[in-house]
Amino acid sequence: MLVEIVADADAVARRAADSLVRVLARSSAPRLALPTGRTAVPLYEELARRRRAGRFDLGETRVFNLDELLLPVSSTGTPPAGSFAEFMHRHVVGSLGLRLEHWEIPRAGAEDPETECLRYDRVLAEGGPLDLAVLGIGADGHVAYNLPNEVSERTHVVEVPEAAADTLELAAPARPLRAITMGLGPLRSARRLLLLASGGEKAKAVRSLVQGREDPEWPASLLKRHPRFEIVIDRAAAAGLR
Repeated sequence: MLVEIVADADAVARRAADSLVRVLARSSAPRLALPTGRTAVPLYEELARRRRAGRFDLGETRVFNLDELLLPVSSTGTPPAGSFAEFMHRHVVGSLGLRLEHWEIPRAGAEDPETECLRYDRVLAEGGPLDLAVLGIGADGHVAYNLPNEVSERTHVVEVPEAAADTLELAAPARPLRAITMGLGPLRSARRLLLLASGGEKAKAVRSLVQGREDPEWPASLLKRHPRFEIVIDRAAAAGLR
């Protein structure tokens, strides 16, 4: 485990972009798992700047999303408002050159979520392990939507806790909010893990990962034995480290 402490969220994004671009340079068709959420936005903005400068492109990259919310799909087939697919269209698909035929995400409107979980596991298994999984961490230690004491090795359905649902700013009819999430199995088998955290609200979760024991109450800690695990955090997120 390599832990790097940098000044702020922008510095986290720059350092993470360095690592991601290096992975892309090593393979003609790399396989990535990518996150959504506030921590990921500065990273994608930094990558967009580098793509405009001609320094990289996701054109041949196979991308798998960590999770997706279960939301009604409109008749037009466009991603539901507030979905992680919508987030990816806004921040990744156009600006980073991701080709739609190379992108996999659980289906937000899946009529049978359990069958969709099985489909996603099959897709993840095709082509071998991920070259890199980029991760965030929740204030409660969740990674993807592997929640405290609700961890699985396989893709599964979870009910999103109200506190986490509140941060997504979805309308009341979407509650209780459910999601499909990648399990820990593909993350354990990935060639590299890169976890990002910024802000003081992540400090306790970061401490549990870096200095705590493996504990299902802090799901990210269950990945701490990965042999190539890079953690990039800002000073606020590092405040709880001894």
